[in-house]
Amino acid sequence: MRVASGIGRRCQYIDCRAEMGVGVTAGVAQRGTMSLARNYDVLVIGMSGSRRHVFKPVCEISMGLRERGIELSVMILQTGEGVPIDTPGTIAVKSTSMRLTPMEVEQIKPAKVVIAHFGNVRTHIVYKVRMLLRNADKPLIVVCQSPLDFEDFAKIGVPTRYVRPLEENVGTRGSVAGVVTDVTRGVPCPEKKIDEIARAVWEAMPPRETEPSPVFEVGTSAQYIPTGTKGVIEAVEENAEGRWVKFEGIDLWHHASKLKQE
Repeated sequence: MRVASGIGRRCQYIDCRAEMGVGVTAGVAQRGTMSLARNYDVLVIGMSGSRRHVFKPVCEISMGLRERGIELSVMILQTGEGVPIDTPGTIAVKSTSMRLTPMEVEQIKPAKVVIAHFGNVRTHIVYKVRMLLRNADKPLIVVCQSPLDFEDFAKIGVPTRYVRPLEENVGTRGSVAGVVTDVTRGVPCPEKKIDEIARAVWEAMPPRETEPSPVFEVGTSAQYIPTGTKGVIEAVEENAEGRWVKFEGIDLWHHASKLKQE
């Protein structure tokens, strides 16, 4: 006699969690804990919980991705509510600044793709991402409320999927593989945003496919569509990720798939 082990779903085993939950953060795990799946390719990172840092969308994102067949673990950082000590315009005390513990660095290593949820302060987000990617050679998907583009990360030395700094300006081991904005902290995450995150995960999962890139000639004008950055093309190069274009006077390479001829 055949016995069904489930109805329309695939079981996932999760060891949840290292510490008890706390009500102030919507009943999810407190700082420094991890909800560990038996097998996982994706790690979702939430900032430390407090009255200001309510990471409610993290649980909804995690459950939504699991419903879509993605096995993942969830980690809440020990000092995620702070900012990196090198963030400009802030006075970051070393004892409370954002950093990764040796255990957190080790917990990131098994993942093939990392998702990190942030808030609505643009400067804090880009420097937190840089700090994470200095410690992890992984593709990272940024989920936040603030409107951001790949250019914002590349300008401070973080390679991204569509914009990258000059080789001598690269300051991280990992890269930004996707950016999903308009996800507000402390409120329900829309299904369309979970779909967007799931799509970004599948696109970032190795091996990654090369996007078709139109041909551009040196000396012609082009525009980076997402932000409107435009200029005269100074150089064109190709690598395993496709065709890249550099504008005169701008120390960034833009992926040709996101450009249009002027």
